[in-house]
Amino acid sequence: MTGGPPLRVGAVVEVPEQHYCYGLGTLTLRIVEIGRRERHSDGVWIRLRGVDLGDPRGPRQRRVLARLDAVRLSVAPAWVAHVPARPSWDCSGCGRPWPCPDRRRRLLDRYAGQRVALAVYLATQLVDAVSDLHQVPPANLYGRFLGWLPDPGEDDPTGSAAS
Repeated sequence: MTGGPPLRVGAVVEVPEQHYCYGLGTLTLRIVEIGRRERHSDGVWIRLRGVDLGDPRGPRQRRVLARLDAVRLSVAPAWVAHVPARPSWDCSGCGRPWPCPDRRRRLLDRYAGQRVALAVYLATQLVDAVSDLHQVPPANLYGRFLGWLPDPGEDDPTGSAAS
């Protein structure tokens, strides 16, 4: 690939503000989808979809058009490594079905005391996943996205103890 680094799903890249559309500041993005390239008068641009790791509100999905020769590989902070890669919905950090065990632990920590908010977040992810994982039975998707949530008052929220 000329004009930029070898891009792959799961890679973390940085793009300076003037080299991507609709942003402020340097963009740090974990790639979940690589789109088509477009030739413009000022160079080759590429469509990327990924998780914006630099957003002060927390990791958020973004679609951007970035100048290919300005995209630089970066190292992701460890706390954001476990995000879903679409369309497989496997974890881009460990390759397991998302939400993977690591992400589940982190979600439980992040949403401590806010079980309903966590359930709403995961249900939103489930709705997004249904279109990509239409071949998976609904009961399996429910178990994967919501079935692992602890019951209120459960002693071991990670589910690691044998029942």
